[in-house]
Amino acid sequence: MEPKKSTHGGAREGAGRPASGDPTKKFSMAAKTSEYELISQAAKKAGKTISRYLVDLALKDINS
Repeated sequence: MEPKKSTHGGAREGAGRPASGDPTKKFSMAAKTSEYELISQAAKKAGKTISRYLVDLALKDINS
């Protein structure tokens, strides 16, 4: 038996979410609770999510 093909968003052509030109990649990391709290506070102060804060911080370091 063949696995059922997903029809997320409907079976009609063009239905569903449009494909993104730059898909995201999920990953996880580990930190001590005290480190996590500091990162969380810094992200909140910057008005960003923790993920966006860490990505922006890494990209800033790479590009400098």
